[in-house]
Amino acid sequence: MSRNPGRTVYVGNVDEKVSERVLYEILIQAGPVMDLHVPYDKENSRLKGYAFAEYETEEIAQYAVRLFSGLVRMNGKTLKFVIAGHDKPSPNGNNPVVPKLNPVPSLNGNNPHIQW
Repeated sequence: MSRNPGRTVYVGNVDEKVSERVLYEILIQAGPVMDLHVPYDKENSRLKGYAFAEYETEEIAQYAVRLFSGLVRMNGKTLKFVIAGHDKPSPNGNNPVVPKLNPVPSLNGNNPHIQW
């Protein structure tokens, strides 16, 4: 799956008793689901606890995350929704790089970093 990462939503904390059909019926409430990948454990054929839903557009995927986050509970578990790949740490294991911003100029001219 994950042909279009920006259109793919990771669904986490899925209970092993939830069926693919039920999950699909929830996910289509946000818009057309082009593909749904639900991994199963090879040894016991149980759901691994997560899924990936690919939506028609990035906008629909983002809408789905906003719509469902913190709202959907199944079998006592609140499902987690995030655009695929956006919840992972950076490759070097550090926090994401945050640009250092220039100070905002003061209207009264008291900012020592700004020459008037």
